[in-house]
Amino acid sequence: MTISRRAFLASASAFSIMEGLASAAADKRIFAPNGGQAADFLICRRLYLDICGRIPTPEEVTEYVSSRDIKKREKLVDALLESDDFADYYAMRYCDFLRVKSEFPINLWPNAVYVYHHWIRETIKNDMPWNEFARTLLYSRGSNFRVPQVNFLRAAASHTPEGLSKAVSTSLLLEPTDKYAKFFSRVRWKKTREWKEEIVYLDDGPADATPEAFMAQLEGPLAPQFVATPVQRVHWWIYNTLAPKAKCEKWVNAFRNGGYRLKPLLRHVFAQTEYRQGPGKGGFPARRMDAEVLDDVLCTLTGSRRDFGSIAPEPYSFLPPTRKSVLVEDGSISSAFLILFGRPARDSGLLTERDNRIKAKQRLYLYNSSKLWRDLGRMVGQSDFKALSHADQIRNLYMRFLSRPPVKDELFYFDQKNNINARDVAWFLLNSREFLYRI
Repeated sequence: MTISRRAFLASASAFSIMEGLASAAADKRIFAPNGGQAADFLICRRLYLDICGRIPTPEEVTEYVSSRDIKKREKLVDALLESDDFADYYAMRYCDFLRVKSEFPINLWPNAVYVYHHWIRETIKNDMPWNEFARTLLYSRGSNFRVPQVNFLRAAASHTPEGLSKAVSTSLLLEPTDKYAKFFSRVRWKKTREWKEEIVYLDDGPADATPEAFMAQLEGPLAPQFVATPVQRVHWWIYNTLAPKAKCEKWVNAFRNGGYRLKPLLRHVFAQTEYRQGPGKGGFPARRMDAEVLDDVLCTLTGSRRDFGSIAPEPYSFLPPTRKSVLVEDGSISSAFLILFGRPARDSGLLTERDNRIKAKQRLYLYNSSKLWRDLGRMVGQSDFKALSHADQIRNLYMRFLSRPPVKDELFYFDQKNNINARDVAWFLLNSREFLYRI
């Protein structure tokens, strides 16, 4: 028996539980409601999304779940933190608060954007300590094309002492304020004969009116706030809130003991019981995938290609359609999909500039996009997939989209009871909260 797509939509909606997870039986078995420990399938998917900005392959999930090593979670965290995917994903996050953008209102220009992004990615890969990272940003002088980190003192909408104070304090203190303007009153820029190149230098003036003097403040009276800033960012990235005082202090201690490096802090975070809780009320909070991550996941699953463009290209910037969205260096280069799903404009560097809430227009796109429907058709039309039995096709789709096999009632509903077309099953899974959210 087969059913129409319209009837399937109605029955599948009734089949979903209120929170949008696949089924009540799956909720009890996989998601450990009421704060219990989540199953290995879910922990594996959660770690890949939080560390690498992608979902694991079915093979990666199977390897993790089948392992009997009592330290398999710690070993997976270590392996992921050393991967290129980690450097790619966290470089994207750093570029958000460092305002890496070529066009208005930041105006770093393309050549500077690319060298700056490369430098940021390398510092993350090599795990540069936070204080050294800030010192390098504040102390560097020279060409914005040849000394990438000088772009930190250019990435501001207003090149005034007050504008620089707001930009720098947002990045290093989570506090946009102009009260540190005097430390940037000597910063100057001058052009060269090369197109859009600028030299960052200090004009003559008092010794206490320099970025170096501001760094002394960061390591002196402002040290508690300065050290808590990356800790609070990590908490926001994972839990979508700022950490309460008691928790922040514990995380800061772990950060300090790790030499003010990002990777030891993340190891501490992922080792906490709180991180291993199941989702739902009183458990681990759901967070919709970042726009870039969702785009990359959909393209990887379906084999579709991206269409990037720049709003105000100067010059026109070309990116190949195979480029990962998390690796798009320039905040001025985007796509209709990324804009729809809340990629930040990188104008302010504020945590709230990225919007991961699911909205009506996004739902309409996911429910009705003819492009997504064609992409799913090509995916299930592959010869190796078509060779599978219908039940195995459903199992395959669950592993691809949700990183777990279907439970008994899910398989019965899609296979034996209704014999639902594989593309419709994929379409339903793609629209489920379980797929769209990191839970």
